[in-house]
Amino acid sequence: MSPRWPSNELRRLAATALLLLAACGKPDLVEDEAGLLTRAEQERIAEFHGLLQEDYGIDYRVATVRDPGDIERAAVERFAKLRIGGEGSGGRGLLLLVDPAGKRVRLEVGRALEGSFTDAFVTYVENRQMVPFFAAGRIADGILATTELIVQRAMNARAEGDLLVGEGSALSAGGGATAAITPGSVLKTDGDRRAAGATPEETLARYFELMGQRDASPDQGLYTPQTQAMLRRWVMTPAQMDTLLREYRRCEAEPAKLDAGGRRAVIRYRIEDRGCSPWFFAKGPSGWQLDLIAMQQAIRFGRSNQWHLAQGAEQTYAFAFSDWRFDAQGFPQPGG
Repeated sequence: MSPRWPSNELRRLAATALLLLAACGKPDLVEDEAGLLTRAEQERIAEFHGLLQEDYGIDYRVATVRDPGDIERAAVERFAKLRIGGEGSGGRGLLLLVDPAGKRVRLEVGRALEGSFTDAFVTYVENRQMVPFFAAGRIADGILATTELIVQRAMNARAEGDLLVGEGSALSAGGGATAAITPGSVLKTDGDRRAAGATPEETLARYFELMGQRDASPDQGLYTPQTQAMLRRWVMTPAQMDTLLREYRRCEAEPAKLDAGGRRAVIRYRIEDRGCSPWFFAKGPSGWQLDLIAMQQAIRFGRSNQWHLAQGAEQTYAFAFSDWRFDAQGFPQPGG
């Protein structure tokens, strides 16, 4: 699935804020020396990182480089030169350095973040999130997907009482990790084929099993044909699968709701479980199939990873929410 944070309307607000920051002479959040990103991709990444700064005070920069030599040393030197994590960020700085020629990527971590963004976590993010995207040539998507994990880590740290308060230093002490960008995938793509279930609940359970096995094979009977076609073009990383399972284990599902014709179904969660979006199903010849295409079109996530219905999107599955009301942004509220 695509990166979930932030929502379209928040992106527009962030874009305005970033224009104001640029006018005040603030540093660029993206430096594309290697020419890997389009202008639109650079702007989109900067919007995400601007909101990360606003919400968590984390100064996150991205740089693509040509022939940096020793990438670890280059990252430390650039971190210091740009004073990443300075100017009010309290040493909460991150630098993602991408070396396409050397097929390497490094995430450098400022001193104030080392307690939450440990080397083990950074290594996991690089190998299980960045590398699959980068190896597929999806640089911008990989950066955005990595930002999503960083946001989730910051959210979890705050929930656990770590306010990510730094000591004013903008320097890196060499914390972080480096990974090699190699072609191929670390995911299983030729595992056991899972048929559609006799009930939506059975199909969803089989899907979660696939995620637990890190099986990204698109040609599964539990997907609609349109979903299978989409997944053949998609990059699904181990980190995304791990995050999905971790988040949905925390949520309490309701019994499936079927439409009047018995051809569509929705499994939704309690309104307070706002991090767990509903699942859409279509009845196929062999059982209930996941309709991820409809989910992608109808559901968006806000900056706190809370789901809402996309404004203006066709809501084929709206029957399942007749007892809920939605606010002006599409976020669900109790009461019909």
